[in-house]
Amino acid sequence: MTQSKLRLNTDIRKKIGGIILSHFENEKTTELENYTTAKEDITTAYNTAFKIASNVVGRAYPKDDVATLQSFKKKYGNACDVVAKDSCFYFANTEMPLENERENNEHFDFKLDANMSGRFDSMDFGIAYYRDELKGAGINPEITIQNKTQDNRSNPHWTQETDKIKKFLGYQNEDGIYAQWKDKYSLDVIGTSYCRSRTIPCSANEFDQMRAFKNARQVFVQSHYTWAEAIQKDMRDITLGLKDYKYVSDAIDLCGALGLDINENELQRTAGVSLTIYQPENLASLIKSRRAKQDNKDVIAQFKKARQSAVATH
Repeated sequence: MTQSKLRLNTDIRKKIGGIILSHFENEKTTELENYTTAKEDITTAYNTAFKIASNVVGRAYPKDDVATLQSFKKKYGNACDVVAKDSCFYFANTEMPLENERENNEHFDFKLDANMSGRFDSMDFGIAYYRDELKGAGINPEITIQNKTQDNRSNPHWTQETDKIKKFLGYQNEDGIYAQWKDKYSLDVIGTSYCRSRTIPCSANEFDQMRAFKNARQVFVQSHYTWAEAIQKDMRDITLGLKDYKYVSDAIDLCGALGLDINENELQRTAGVSLTIYQPENLASLIKSRRAKQDNKDVIAQFKKARQSAVATH
């Protein structure tokens, strides 16, 4: 069967889509560089902030006092169980005027699922940090971003993939990666009640650095989202294009226009039928213009015009 007569089917479309996705994920873009840099920065930020927190907590709960209370627990049992490990702390900047009391108290959480602000939820930091590990386990770390890019509605596939992420990262039972992360960033505190009830004093400089840590966490998650969202938007159009292509030659032309060399022999195993609406060169131009960060209004307009014209003729 010649290339021009070889028809696309679901398996071939999925295979080609996977090749293009891999290409996009490894392409050296500004978004990927920002994400990579932010991951390096957040590792440094965690270590720096934890040293500061260790000093602040150590002043409030001296090691000798902690050791004494632990020895009492060993001797007298649960009646003296007042020392516990914790990874979240409520700090108060004691150098700020009292009239600014609302601004000088803040909660700082080192856990993997610490609360995020804006559109992010508590799972997003762990997903961004352990993205490669999730991919290596065959789990889609961008499933939520992909879902939002498409229709932003819950569906069984999204639920299944999200559950896999929770289990892999240990969110469900606070074990595995989650527990290891928490243990790494835990300190001994005296008093077993909620952290907000034990406000710990710190200096203005310490307070500012802890705020910088919290901000770095937000920036890191945002960098992952921005990079992944750009890829998912491109893949949305790639998927639509492949769905409407009729022949393998159309898909190979698209890959060639994107700078990918597809081995036709690997694709000539199954065949299917579809309608060709998107022209490969139009779709490739749209995607390449986005990734080059150029003004793509004209390209998009031409792309939509070509699609509407093609639809009208079928």
